[in-house]
Amino acid sequence: MKRWIIGTAIFLLSTAAVTMIWLYNNIQSAQHERFGDSIAYAMDEGLISDYGNVHYYNGRTAYHVIEGTSPDGDAVYVWVETIPESTENYSSAFDEEDSESEENPASEPRTFSRKQDEGISAGEARQIAEANLEMEKFKQVRLGMIGQTPVYEIVYVDTDDRYSFYYISFEDGDYIRHYQLRRSA
Repeated sequence: MKRWIIGTAIFLLSTAAVTMIWLYNNIQSAQHERFGDSIAYAMDEGLISDYGNVHYYNGRTAYHVIEGTSPDGDAVYVWVETIPESTENYSSAFDEEDSESEENPASEPRTFSRKQDEGISAGEARQIAEANLEMEKFKQVRLGMIGQTPVYEIVYVDTDDRYSFYYISFEDGDYIRHYQLRRSA
């Protein structure tokens, strides 16, 4: 009887692990496919001729942020809005105050492009945050977009054990906004 219980438990745990791995891989492959669509769109629009890293930013409007090279040879960042397959509009507690931020009714994504040397680097953004904030643990810094303003999102845990999001301008590092969420015990 004891062997039967142990065998069943091992089988159930193995099945759960395989299911979780399969689910994770399916989600990641869909995300990478969407990255490919955004890269192709940026190239077709003549915003980049080559690319390096791509990451996902999820604000009120989600963007794929592409590090690339413009046709002129300049190092650029390109933000390509992700158009959700569903056209439902969900409100957010963090709504942006921007008259242009309504959902794009057309199927064409909004795009923004900036030369990398027109703004501060991710390292400089981190230094600004560390100089102005009480950080217990730094998590990440990445580019994002609030309305039509390119920003750096700095994620960290503060000294009060709150998960925090600090937003500064890409152009000059000026403060934009700050959110703090209590971590569960």
